[in-house]
Amino acid sequence: MIRPDMHDNPTYALTIRGRLHAGLLPWLSGLAPLLSLAHLILEASFNFLPVTYVLLIPRLGLSYSQIGAAALLMTITGTITQPLFGWLSDRGDPRPIAIGGLVWGGVMMGLVGFMPTYGWLIGLLVLAAVGSAAFHPPAAALSAQTEAANRGRAMSLFAVGGNLGAAVSPALVGLALGLGGGLGATAVLIPVSLLTGLLLARQLRSVAPRPRAAQTVSGAGRAGSLVALAAIIAVVGARSYFQQALATYLPEWLRTNGQSLAVAGAALALFMVAVSIGSLFGGALSDRFGRLPVIVSSLALMAGGQWLMLRLSGAPQMGAVVLIGLMIGASFPVTIVMAQEAWPQSVGFASALVMGLGWLPAGLGAWVVGRIADSSTLTGGLTTLLFAPVVGLAAAGLYYLAQRTAVRSYSGNVEL
Repeated sequence: MIRPDMHDNPTYALTIRGRLHAGLLPWLSGLAPLLSLAHLILEASFNFLPVTYVLLIPRLGLSYSQIGAAALLMTITGTITQPLFGWLSDRGDPRPIAIGGLVWGGVMMGLVGFMPTYGWLIGLLVLAAVGSAAFHPPAAALSAQTEAANRGRAMSLFAVGGNLGAAVSPALVGLALGLGGGLGATAVLIPVSLLTGLLLARQLRSVAPRPRAAQTVSGAGRAGSLVALAAIIAVVGARSYFQQALATYLPEWLRTNGQSLAVAGAALALFMVAVSIGSLFGGALSDRFGRLPVIVSSLALMAGGQWLMLRLSGAPQMGAVVLIGLMIGASFPVTIVMAQEAWPQSVGFASALVMGLGWLPAGLGAWVVGRIADSSTLTGGLTTLLFAPVVGLAAAGLYYLAQRTAVRSYSGNVEL
């Protein structure tokens, strides 16, 4: 219990001040919160599509397969171009790449509601995906630089911004669609993205990225790192396959099971909020308990939550949705840090591989589930997602073996 006079105690004041400087203040100053805000805006500009599909389906005559194909093409574009931007950010100035990606992606997504045909919609989504691909690698590298001794915590702050943006996006855009009376309300994303880009450019003018230190590695160490990095990419691929498919079809699945559009949108928002909360704590937990235990636990509980969601109803069903979101979010910052630690000589490129190639299966998951739903039921399609965490667990086992058997021979101090 804290006595009133304790606040006048110099030792108590120093202790509280020390804790703030060691824990809270690094999260509230410097690059970290700025990049987290930018990540929030970017993801808010991209993750409203499942809600707009409810209006786009009758307007453009879309099928589930076409929705899945749109998600697949968008994901392929965003993932295969991301390593290029990671490579460029490692060898040049990452700041203009991150700013340009943020603005370009937001403006393109703001035009979604004005597309007259499915072809125009596909073209716009592909162009928007390039902006997302450009933003993530340099922003992740800059975020890791803020707390080199606690990368998990730093990446959690970056991740929670993006996941929070994804969480509020369906609800806010859904509200704008309702109040605005149509799909044209997506245009609100354009001024928001432009203003955020201007703020980011102004603040980053005086913040120079730190140069990378020289790094040497033996052939054996490089081979072990490549195996570990490949395993991390596979873990992220299994998770992204699961996450994107579930997020794409959750509102429609709930609607076809008797829920209102408002409830369906709220469930998706609840899911994404849970992802945000999980990402806030996942990195810090990995700093304390280890990266691999957090990954294994999250994958196992993710599978359990999916099994329960498909069999429950009402509040327990929403509890299962929350559990799934928490576990997905907890693993997100951890996998980025694991990739950076597996390939420390080029953290931008490593981040791009895990966020780019690792997310390549995301659109595939939405497409496969859509195909199954068209030929059977949407419930049947979502049931097939249970295999994805099993694949992730196998990849985590491969990572464990690579870490135990690889000969680590890095020299030099990596400066992020």
